[in-house]
Amino acid sequence: MLMYLDLHLQLIRMNFFSFEDQGRASDDEMADKLDMVLSQFLKYMKENTSDINVEQWCKVLLLGFDAHILKAHMPPNVPFILFYFFNIHSKLKTVLLDYFWSVFADKNQPAIIRQSGIMYLASFTNRSKSVGKADFKKIMLTTANWCHSYISNNDEISVKCNHTAFYAACQSLFYIFCYRHKEIFSSSEYKMFLDKIDLHLIVHCKLNPLKHCNQHILRMFNKLTSMYEIVACSAVIERNSRMLLPSTQLLGNEEYPFKHCLLTLTSSFIQPYFKDMECSNEFQSEFRQYKVSENFEDWDNIIGEASIAMSPDFQAMSL
Repeated sequence: MLMYLDLHLQLIRMNFFSFEDQGRASDDEMADKLDMVLSQFLKYMKENTSDINVEQWCKVLLLGFDAHILKAHMPPNVPFILFYFFNIHSKLKTVLLDYFWSVFADKNQPAIIRQSGIMYLASFTNRSKSVGKADFKKIMLTTANWCHSYISNNDEISVKCNHTAFYAACQSLFYIFCYRHKEIFSSSEYKMFLDKIDLHLIVHCKLNPLKHCNQHILRMFNKLTSMYEIVACSAVIERNSRMLLPSTQLLGNEEYPFKHCLLTLTSSFIQPYFKDMECSNEFQSEFRQYKVSENFEDWDNIIGEASIAMSPDFQAMSL
């Protein structure tokens, strides 16, 4: 029921359905119904999990997510069940992070599922207050090492090859960097960490990941790496703007999950564990563009902008 309401509401916001039939519930009524059911479930989950049964809850939720949510088209609200559970039981968060990574790293999974895995991993890393500095640095290093290995084995563009998983991993690495850059540079060992993830190698490899990156993340990444003087991206971006790549090499228009819970009652459960973006005033405008509006009336503009920023051809691809 939750998945049906969430996905149906999402389609309504995207104007996939009209409301000419008087018997059809309005979008506000559907949102209220989803909010009530979801918030009651979160309340029940909090009141009925304990040290005795928490691992069983964990197993059931991951099985349900794998079977119903992961393969769906990024439902905006229902995934917050997982977000909430692994924040109120933060000692188990590594189980969730390892699960997301295993989905991405599984070569037998379709490309769109692998992309979803790394996007859920990156978004939970950025948005959950339970993910500390040691956690996100480990995730960044693991992702960077995977990218380095991929580059060593595939550092050529080939019409016969599909590099979607690589581009999704690079974009997610840039995404985490943009959100957690202050914490990275607050450490006295930041130079050693940056040497390990070697963003220069990734940015300047022949696979050209910047060409396939979401435009808002790309602009923010470019601004930050320029400010910190760690990677020269501008020349690559300028060159990419003058060249055309086959459409089959482009990512899709998926947005990262866990951006914001737009349901009032449910949000009251989520907000204490939700990490907002922290950046200086000069960067606020860029992330304001990438932030999901809390006004449903702006939804069409957001969808349209995302569609322009990224090609929809990804969903037809597999690795």
